[in-house]
Amino acid sequence: MKASSAFSFAQADIDHVLRLGGNTDRQRERVVAAFEKQKSTAEIADILKNLYHGGNGIGSVTAWYAEDGIHLSHGKTARYDKSAQVISWESAVERIGQLLQDGQFATNVELAEAEGYERACLAEKVWNFYYDFSDKAREAGYLSSLAENPGRSSPEESVWLTEQLKSPEFRQNLAEEYAAFWTAYQQDRDLLRFHYHKPGEIWENLKDLSLPRTTFTSQLTEVPAVKQFITEDEIDTAMTGGSGFAGGKGRIFTFFQAPHTDKEKVDFLRHEYGIGGRSHALSGAMGSHEDYDGKGLHYKKDGCSDVHFTWEKVAKRITDLIQKGRYLTEQEQAEYDKIQAEKTLAEADAVETQQPDPAVWDYNGVKERHPDDMVLYQMGDFFE
Repeated sequence: MKASSAFSFAQADIDHVLRLGGNTDRQRERVVAAFEKQKSTAEIADILKNLYHGGNGIGSVTAWYAEDGIHLSHGKTARYDKSAQVISWESAVERIGQLLQDGQFATNVELAEAEGYERACLAEKVWNFYYDFSDKAREAGYLSSLAENPGRSSPEESVWLTEQLKSPEFRQNLAEEYAAFWTAYQQDRDLLRFHYHKPGEIWENLKDLSLPRTTFTSQLTEVPAVKQFITEDEIDTAMTGGSGFAGGKGRIFTFFQAPHTDKEKVDFLRHEYGIGGRSHALSGAMGSHEDYDGKGLHYKKDGCSDVHFTWEKVAKRITDLIQKGRYLTEQEQAEYDKIQAEKTLAEADAVETQQPDPAVWDYNGVKERHPDDMVLYQMGDFFE
């Protein structure tokens, strides 16, 4: 593997990141399935980009997964560390392939269950897709082979479909039915009640099951364990998500733009967050949580020590993120700047014509003119 910085990491450290990192549930089995199907390096690299997301702290290494590869650092952050070593996704594919050949990437159980787990994941996607058929689609009889299942509950139906997907004949029949639906759906979107599904991805997943597969072996009964920790990058990313309430990020940003005291910022955050929490808070990982109460923010992630912040520390950290231009995304910052520029121009025009109309710049007025933008607007002590 080539290093893109003057600092190099031991191969064992890189291997730990490849095996233990990523933040996707049952990740090694998903990676194994991609290699079993003998996809190209470029194809597997694209798969890894989706499976490895956010960041991880593993051993003494901080990792951040980006478009150009895996950023590794011995510091507290890898995302903005200019001296970080970058492992390209193609290099990651090469190394994982070697670990699989050597029986050092996944356990023997994970290798045995990879194909079945792939079918189970697809079965769940297909059922969720099927359940969102409109009455029109059901009356037309699309995906009729699914109507033959004997299951009486969602888990039973998924188990049935997972087993059926073993059969080449069933897969072929389902693929033909799915192709017919997809063609019709492209002409008539009313065939689905909701449109968050990814029909193209389901189609590719279905075709993948019929690809010839290679097999790997391993004597590992468990992968090497390494102490893990929550990274600074993960905490920063969680904090820039806002309070969890609609418009919360905008309200926080707008308040911190104004000249408030540290105490006012602390009181504002305590009130804005309230008491509650959310799951998948750190790098989207299962088993990670962000909780908040009167004392501050609390972060938890499976296998890591908990991290706690008082509201005073949260206020300082958010202030620092804003000053560094890291609280808003580039798109959010551009939208904010655009709205503020329009507001300033309108206020100047109103002064010149002596016809001020404050209602034009209330929340509804701004939102009407920018329906697809994040509106960050302050009116008195309230934020909309």
